[in-house]
Amino acid sequence: MRSRALLAYVGPKTPNLGYKLEEFVSLVEVAGFEVAELVTQFAKTDTRFYLGAGKAREVAEKDFDVFIAYHGLTPLQIFNLEKLFKRRVIDRIYVILSIFEKRAGSLESKLQIELARLRYELPKVKEYLRRAKMGEQLGFMGAGEYAIDAYYRHIVKRISTIRKKLEDAKRGRVMHIAKRREAGIPEVVLTGYTSAGKTTLFNRLVNENKLVDGRPFATLETYSRALDLWGKKIVLTDTIGFIDDLPPLLVESFHSTLQEIIDADRILLVIDGSEPPEEIARKLETSIETLGEVGVGLEKIIPVVNKVDKIRLEDVKKLRGVLGRYFSWF
Repeated sequence: MRSRALLAYVGPKTPNLGYKLEEFVSLVEVAGFEVAELVTQFAKTDTRFYLGAGKAREVAEKDFDVFIAYHGLTPLQIFNLEKLFKRRVIDRIYVILSIFEKRAGSLESKLQIELARLRYELPKVKEYLRRAKMGEQLGFMGAGEYAIDAYYRHIVKRISTIRKKLEDAKRGRVMHIAKRREAGIPEVVLTGYTSAGKTTLFNRLVNENKLVDGRPFATLETYSRALDLWGKKIVLTDTIGFIDDLPPLLVESFHSTLQEIIDADRILLVIDGSEPPEEIARKLETSIETLGEVGVGLEKIIPVVNKVDKIRLEDVKKLRGVLGRYFSWF
């Protein structure tokens, strides 16, 4: 039986908020929860409870098993909400990590996800350890001060170990890229917002059968195949998709995988052309911002409109208008 989740968003009422909340619900469902209710509060987040104190008390009376916040929660907010609700409290970052853990295939992607999870847990463990030393009764791990302290030291040591392993993987990847360049074989990378259809396009181009299920984050590691393109040999690589408000710790943890994008000769930014113009603009903005964060400029990016069979002729002009905001030649 799936846990019933109460979702909460606290923040401004932006024009694209509806799409963001739909995506939030979808992520929670993919992670294995049943969505019981979505609560919104258009205000600044409360430093103690995320929700305003009055709203938090109101939510405490509702019927749910787990509370999930849209934004990342601080250890203090988690502690206070768990004390008030007497139920599990997590946030959207944890939900994304849960999906990643379920879908990771390669050893490298598993290490990257473990690193992100441990870095996510570390502040919370530190807060529980601080409170345990103050003599407060805590439910974390069902353990006391010494067990929490041991777990904290384990996290710190494991983070160091994983980082060394990922550095080794990164060096191997850099050497592989250098050898490919010496051979004069260009690399073209498929990237873009999650569920834009990158893997479907990859499968069609290289005659592969990688998993496609239409849900977020089906691809979590890079996957490359040789492709003969009009007599020219290239390497085509499929990569992890982006998502709005992607936590920085996930971007940092996947840096070795993103190296393929950074070093690519050309980047095909896949766009779902069947969506409304405002949604295309939101996802395009997120993708370009994320690429910019890892040092990729617009000059290397070529937008590719996918799902064109679902586009009406009158929508093409609107689509060109959206793309023209970022690509003047389009």
